[in-house]
Amino acid sequence: EDFRRLDTLMRREVFWCARPDSLNDPEEFAWKCDYTASTATEELLAALLVRVMGRTHAQARERSAAAISSGRLEALAKPIFEGMIQKCRAVIGLVCFGTSPDNAVLWQRYAGNGAGLCVELEVPAELLEKQLYRVQYSFEKSIHIDQLMRAFLDLNHVREVYTLALLSKPSAWAAEEEIRFVSRKQEVLVRIDGSHITRIVFGSGLRPAVKQRLNDIAAALQQDVQEYEHVA
Repeated sequence: EDFRRLDTLMRREVFWCARPDSLNDPEEFAWKCDYTASTATEELLAALLVRVMGRTHAQARERSAAAISSGRLEALAKPIFEGMIQKCRAVIGLVCFGTSPDNAVLWQRYAGNGAGLCVELEVPAELLEKQLYRVQYSFEKSIHIDQLMRAFLDLNHVREVYTLALLSKPSAWAAEEEIRFVSRKQEVLVRIDGSHITRIVFGSGLRPAVKQRLNDIAAALQQDVQEYEHVA
């Protein structure tokens, strides 16, 4: 199965969008929310109630103030917040890349301590921060309730929530220097626009029989390319 996947990848230059729960970080797409009310929370919550519940501004302000003063803000917002996380994990797909074929951490974690291989992909520079995004690393993934409400009310604030939710990881993963493609679907094959595979790097621990199998795949692919060029 692994050889078939590699053959498909090399022939079609497509990559598998994995489910977050299939990756090696169990906390992928999981983050904490700070429900401590700020000076802006009451007004933001009121605006949310007007938008979502159709309340008048006066009714919304009253209910917002009551929720905060009674300490019920977290109880009201937490189920919605947790639902957002679960929806992300159930819908969003990821393709994860490194930035160097010489990263020892990647060889150890994803290539069987050197018993695998690295596929090098060249992509147009303009895709960075448009289709391909650098993962940001921080001590803790945490967002304030105000940030979530602002993002809901104003699309100009969506990017900061998107970055935290989908493009950030705890600092323990920083050595990977990950770049990721985020898909609106999971378990599908995608092609990175304008990209092409430049080389395959064999790990130092690759078994001879596996190396020969990989060379056979590469040779067959090269033959297919030559025949296509001849016909064309």
